[in-house]
Amino acid sequence: MPGIVISAGLCGGLLPEQTPGTVVIPTQVVDERGLTHACDPRVVAALEHAARYLRLPVVSGSLISTSGMVTGAARETWANRGHVAVDMESAAAAEFAQRFGVLRVILDTPARELSAAWAAPARAIREPSNWSQAIWLGINAPRFALRVGDVLEAAFLGNIDPEV
Repeated sequence: MPGIVISAGLCGGLLPEQTPGTVVIPTQVVDERGLTHACDPRVVAALEHAARYLRLPVVSGSLISTSGMVTGAARETWANRGHVAVDMESAAAAEFAQRFGVLRVILDTPARELSAAWAAPARAIREPSNWSQAIWLGINAPRFALRVGDVLEAAFLGNIDPEV
């Protein structure tokens, strides 16, 4: 079993006031069955310190990890249950870690929602109605993924804390 696992990548925002590009550093991850995985407080602190040092917008709280893309009314449902963001990987990763942390960057939000068609990208790209979103994704998904890398680098390579 690995010592520290950090689930890193993009996610969906659940709150109306969130904007794409906001860094999410959850204190816990919950799966759809309600199983909760607490994030390691020292890992969370290192990630938050790095994101704030980089002057990035940060949100913390509970992240829901689902089996599929969350859009429309489902966003509000999960937000009303106390979650700030959604991904599809972190709960599964948490099951195999002694110490666990999550770093995500919000790609889409209730105000800037992706079409549910993107659950099947190969099909979605063939629909002209999705092309403007494809361009937006082509610009912003890599930019936000690099933001994830910047925070990881600042947290763990910039000034490594042997206690983390």
